[in-house]
Amino acid sequence: MEFNIRKLDKNFADEYIDFFDNRAFSDESAEKGCYCVWHHWTDKHEYERSLMPDNEKQYCKRNYAKKLIQNGILNGFVALYNNQITGFCNSDIKDNYFRLDRENFPDSWKDTNVNDKILSIVCFIIDPGMRKNGIAKALLNYACQYAKEHGYDYVEGYPSQGKFNIKNCCGPVSMYTSLGFEIIDITGGVIARKKVK
Repeated sequence: MEFNIRKLDKNFADEYIDFFDNRAFSDESAEKGCYCVWHHWTDKHEYERSLMPDNEKQYCKRNYAKKLIQNGILNGFVALYNNQITGFCNSDIKDNYFRLDRENFPDSWKDTNVNDKILSIVCFIIDPGMRKNGIAKALLNYACQYAKEHGYDYVEGYPSQGKFNIKNCCGPVSMYTSLGFEIIDITGGVIARKKVK
């Protein structure tokens, strides 16, 4: 199977929404409607959403995702098959995710220096009909190459511990170790980290 991987940019905004609306959760999983904005979604956003009429709530995260992409805030990589997005890897410089900052998640900064530039991988979403074709691993490998070419010190992800299931949106430990990531134990989980500089 041949697919292409590209960096998410504003030109993909409409296709990204189409992917989430029509393919990403075609198995009707509970995460449908997330639009992968959780790492940018604050308590303030949730409060504002709670005040909206019910018929508007369902579009809130959808509209927010599109706005974030158009403004270069929601970042990552897309896998394209037959000119459609079939997979997405939410990835950005670690400092841009408030849920991962030194105050909210200090353990995740273990063994790094204050000036280290880290590319974080916070989610993979693959079209259910396209899973088990190596798309997530290809996205992760692409992220590592991107990081190396753009002056990052590390790439890191936050895989699930124990038996992997599809709700573990960061992928299995084995996917990271197969690409040379070190697994670091932290409070409440593990970090997969790879030095690229």
